[in-house]
Amino acid sequence: MRVGSTLATLPLLGFLFAFAAVPVGVLLASALLAPGGAGAAWRLLNDPLTRQAIANSLLQGSASAVAALSLGYPTGVFLGRWNFPGRRLALALLPVPVLLPSLVMILAISELLGTGGLLLDSFPLLGGLAHGLAGVLLLNLLFNAPIVALLTATAVQATPVEQEEAAAGLGASPFRVYRDVWGPASFAAAGAGALLTFLYSAFGFAAPLLLCGPRCYTVEDRVFVLVQFLAEPGPAALLAFWGLLLLLPLLLGYVLLLRRASRRSVRRTRFPRPVRRASWPVLPLALATAVLLGSELLVLGAVLWEAVGVPSALAHASALLGPAATQRVGASTATALLNSLVFAGLAAGVVVCLAVSAGVALRGSRRAAVVIDGLLFLPLLISPVLLAFSLANFWRPALGGANSVWLLIVLSQATAALPLAVPPLLRSLAQLRRGASEAAATLGASPIAAFLDTELPQSARALGSCALLATAIGLGEFTATYFLFLPRFTTLPVELYLLEGARQGALVPVAGAVLLLLSLLLFLGVELGGRRLAA
Repeated sequence: MRVGSTLATLPLLGFLFAFAAVPVGVLLASALLAPGGAGAAWRLLNDPLTRQAIANSLLQGSASAVAALSLGYPTGVFLGRWNFPGRRLALALLPVPVLLPSLVMILAISELLGTGGLLLDSFPLLGGLAHGLAGVLLLNLLFNAPIVALLTATAVQATPVEQEEAAAGLGASPFRVYRDVWGPASFAAAGAGALLTFLYSAFGFAAPLLLCGPRCYTVEDRVFVLVQFLAEPGPAALLAFWGLLLLLPLLLGYVLLLRRASRRSVRRTRFPRPVRRASWPVLPLALATAVLLGSELLVLGAVLWEAVGVPSALAHASALLGPAATQRVGASTATALLNSLVFAGLAAGVVVCLAVSAGVALRGSRRAAVVIDGLLFLPLLISPVLLAFSLANFWRPALGGANSVWLLIVLSQATAALPLAVPPLLRSLAQLRRGASEAAATLGASPIAAFLDTELPQSARALGSCALLATAIGLGEFTATYFLFLPRFTTLPVELYLLEGARQGALVPVAGAVLLLLSLLLFLGVELGGRRLAA
């Protein structure tokens, strides 16, 4: 790796080292070095509640991965391989759940399938999907099937057309073309999506907490209970360490599969083929796509309908802005809204700066990509609850005590956004031709100046999408923010949770709709604003 590339990785390395690895490492070391700490690590595994949490994580992660793969893979194949009216809209709508806060999705399931839900009268048998383990798995499916579908569609669409035509010209059957030409890339991409689903679902927090209760608590929920209610950060750190050991090989598998999918693919030379009704695979694939997209539209419609479609909607909106809600939450809705936007915007600024420095490193050396991949996905291994607790204990005293909580929230949101917001930008940069930057270098420009002046503007859309996606992730982040917040630093997701806990059921749909509309505006920014930047 060149010296310039090494230096360009330092901001990302320094950020994760200072605000993730060191705080968590100090907490873990203090737990292990405490009297009896080594034995406590083994005793913790024999705790019945801990073993139940580990079993729940494995079950929920595995079942969610299988479900997301079963629905996401055929959807991705259909969207990546065939062209049809509305395809662009379908691809645009597909990632919407990924951008939505988990609390909004939980609210939508309750509004659709809970007591008095919009679908319950017509389909009473679906009532069991609103709570318990079934509700948790349904939420994980809605969140993660689009990720599998998007990764699969990207890999399928990027398969070289010339290879397919050459194989068909040599007499290969459609199945053999699928097996030998474009199928392997789709398998690798879908497998990466399934592993990512396991990573997110096995250590889910909000869904087991709100939809099922203690019998479905994952390792993340158990860590939260140990820290928040039992005041046992040492055991919590040890449990998070065991979770890290479980996730590490899965994360490595995800990175390897994603690299394998990208190596087998290049940019497609023509548009996907039109749908032929006589082609037998089209119907089941189209049906899976319709189910996934229809479910997303139902989710969005349920939240908005309960907020604005009932006669008392105006009264509920007024109450949300009134003193009663402020007294329950400890801050006004206007304050929570402003905090959410400011914190998420600052977190996005941090992510963009780190992404640009990573882009410089990537363009300077191909081997830097291996280091960057490992750094970007490191946050997936760290418990958000433990990260928040570590930040609070390690940095809050040094940064000014309670007044620094807002900064810790920004840092935690930026850390959560890195694995999802930065890789698409880096993939866009990797596909650029280097002719312009090489010409700038021959005219005396430094590698960094050549990158900033010639290559980064060509990825303006990807850069804008990175910023907006990081903002959306920060806007919906709940786990770490809830652990860190003080009343004057309340965000909208925290307010939504507090209103639900205070049994202010009439106000919850309105708060959820506000959060949903903000997320949708950011989603439109990703789709439309990015195109304007590209132009």
